[in-house]
Amino acid sequence: MTVAELKALFPNTHFIKTKTHIDRPVIALMQQEFIPDADTPEFPGLDIGTSRLYPLSITAYPAVLASMTAMEAGAWAVGKCIREHWEITKDNIESCLANLEMDF
Repeated sequence: MTVAELKALFPNTHFIKTKTHIDRPVIALMQQEFIPDADTPEFPGLDIGTSRLYPLSITAYPAVLASMTAMEAGAWAVGKCIREHWEITKDNIESCLANLEMDF
């Protein structure tokens, strides 16, 4: 799945790159740890009430996030979940990305 396809299917879903692992999306912590990517919307400007944010840590997925943006990695993981008929959850997305990280 491409980022454009992700945005078309899930317009309020955003993957953001963070410096450290964040268990729960705490807005203040994510703003502090946020690493902007070229295709990431302005994080402080996102409508937090309607957006679903998935923080992806460069410490958890260093090779993946060195080779693609957080939105590209998230789109790949969502596409994998859809192909495998898995529920699109934070845990499943993280499992997909952990497997991809091992492949790198």
